[in-house]
Amino acid sequence: MSDDDPDVKTTLDSINNYATTSKLTDLSLLKIAKLEVFVKRWKQENNIDAFAIQCWTSIQNNYGICTCTTMSRLGDIGIPCACEADILGAMSMHACQLASGTPAALADWNNLHNDDNELVNLWHCGVMPKSFSKTPVTLAEHGVLVPAGVSSPEDAGGVAESIAAESPVTLTRITQDRGEWKAVVAEGDIEDNAACTFGAYGWCRIPNLDRLYRNVLLNHFPHHVAMTQSYVGDVLWEAFGNYLDLNVYHATQETPGLYTPGASPHFGGNPSPRPMANE
Repeated sequence: MSDDDPDVKTTLDSINNYATTSKLTDLSLLKIAKLEVFVKRWKQENNIDAFAIQCWTSIQNNYGICTCTTMSRLGDIGIPCACEADILGAMSMHACQLASGTPAALADWNNLHNDDNELVNLWHCGVMPKSFSKTPVTLAEHGVLVPAGVSSPEDAGGVAESIAAESPVTLTRITQDRGEWKAVVAEGDIEDNAACTFGAYGWCRIPNLDRLYRNVLLNHFPHHVAMTQSYVGDVLWEAFGNYLDLNVYHATQETPGLYTPGASPHFGGNPSPRPMANE
């Protein structure tokens, strides 16, 4: 792909408007722009809804960037991109986006807060869409690969660091285990908190979080979860359980995985009435 490709030039300008880019070299930014142009063209040519990208360490060693900026920017325009070739994570993001009509992100179930057992850090290296963020997005070197010595600094630029804005969130994960399809649904709220780290993250309050971790996640689901910035747990619960016939889990079920109509009040999000779509 030529450096003078009009789409590359337009994308490069857009990246510089999307984030603070001063920490990266011009060569890294050019490579990031070319990757985005390629993925968009590939999407169009193949009618693709969502991506799962092998984001480390092959691309650092063979191409010389991180894919996070591309994934963050595509997510912001409604093209979900999951990390670490997580295809079912991409499916989970796609479901979140369809339910809410707004962008989806993928995060790790990360550290629990030292002083609050209902607060969890939803974190990833730097793929959160800008629309999730309350802070300016800053492009930087990867905060794990470089310190671990598995990638050089010049080959690991492109994570999109930011902190999530306070908002309601719905979290979901579809997975398959020994031929059984299942999903987990939870609702919570991103809060402001002084505890900080690198990458892209938000502190999320989830009622009954200890039960969710102990009884559901540890027994049934991997560490990635999709999230979107609204309460749509009831939509996902109905779609997964009633129409797709998945086993569906939440934190306080008497019978784990059993779909029951009208279970959404147990998710634990804001108890205020949800407005209808036309209100």
